[in-house]
Amino acid sequence: MKTSMFLAGALATTVQAIDNGYGLTPPMGWRSWNCYHANVNQTLMENTMDKVAERTRMVNGKLTSMADLGYVAVGLDDNWQACGTGVNGSFHDAAGHPLINTKTFPSMKGMTDYGHAKGLRVGWYMNNCICAEKHFTDPTYIQKHMEESVKAIVAAGFDGVKLDGCGQFRNLTWWGQLLNETGRSVMIENCHWGGTVPGQTTGDAPCTGTTMPSNCPYNFFRSSTDINPSWKSIFSNLQTTIKFQGNPPLSRPGTWAYPDMLEVGNMATYNEDRTHFGAWCIVSSPLILGHDLTNEALTDKIWPIISNTEAIAVNQAWAGHPGRLVKQWGGSGGNDMQMWAKALPEGKQAVLILSNNNGNETASIDLEKDLGMSGTVAVRDIWNHKDLAEATGTFNAGTIETHDSRFYIFSK
Repeated sequence: MKTSMFLAGALATTVQAIDNGYGLTPPMGWRSWNCYHANVNQTLMENTMDKVAERTRMVNGKLTSMADLGYVAVGLDDNWQACGTGVNGSFHDAAGHPLINTKTFPSMKGMTDYGHAKGLRVGWYMNNCICAEKHFTDPTYIQKHMEESVKAIVAAGFDGVKLDGCGQFRNLTWWGQLLNETGRSVMIENCHWGGTVPGQTTGDAPCTGTTMPSNCPYNFFRSSTDINPSWKSIFSNLQTTIKFQGNPPLSRPGTWAYPDMLEVGNMATYNEDRTHFGAWCIVSSPLILGHDLTNEALTDKIWPIISNTEAIAVNQAWAGHPGRLVKQWGGSGGNDMQMWAKALPEGKQAVLILSNNNGNETASIDLEKDLGMSGTVAVRDIWNHKDLAEATGTFNAGTIETHDSRFYIFSK
């Protein structure tokens, strides 16, 4: 069935869920922008795929790849397009086909085949920000543009697509319907910087976001502006997930709140790298790496963080809630320290305590008040992979250094 412009308008006011089977747990992978920005090409993408798939580092006594850990989605971001070569100076031709810069990407199908041969999923990027397309007014051409873009995604063998908010092709419901109609499962990332989110009744993708799985026409959604490798950016972006942690939560299986790609490996200190990763884990954010995987020394440095199977398990678990801010305290803003918690199966609770200040500070947990856990509880230290002494009433987390964190699991 072809989607007319009249139907496209109607889609803006109806719930149109996607049917791709993706996003039932927070997606994991790597995307090119934080590493290469606009300086990306097919060779760099394929070299990255090699690194994701190779088993050269140990996890729990076994040679393990990033893909083995769950980082299976490798995404190409902006600047694959042949800017200015299309109709009206765009990068789509008169028939609506996207025009690829074949000097940097000689074969998109060859690239996806390369990834698939390594057991990976490969993602593309549309509604681009570089040479953004904003000037089309003919309804017939707009429809062709949408239809041919979706056909190109499928023909090239992509398994996912990041839909940015820079161009005029922002109707995520329409994108979702067209992709559904192809019969190919394509994971959809909504990159509208927090402007298109679950619970909206109008706009680019109205949906309640309260069904199981979520009925929104995207698998994860940006809750924030673009991230950068600074503590201020990491902490600020984390806070944008709070509004989706209500009851019922709007970050849930099928559609996850996403405060942008990880900057782990790009931060100023190891403590910041670790806390950043833990924060994304505790709120069930997609874990999309962004460091240079060909830099072996860098990957070696952060391997204990990104390969922490206990932290990843917290991120991937679902027991009815994606994680929440429990309390914060200290400093003029009242947020020098924060405690986040996430319910886990079997009545367990994961807790992350993080430092947002410039000095060391002690922290404790009131087990009953903060977590609803009475009596004696077992304590697991996720960062150090060890069991601690049982706790009753109050648990003392000790002194936490600047921008560092403590990550625990409490169980009865």
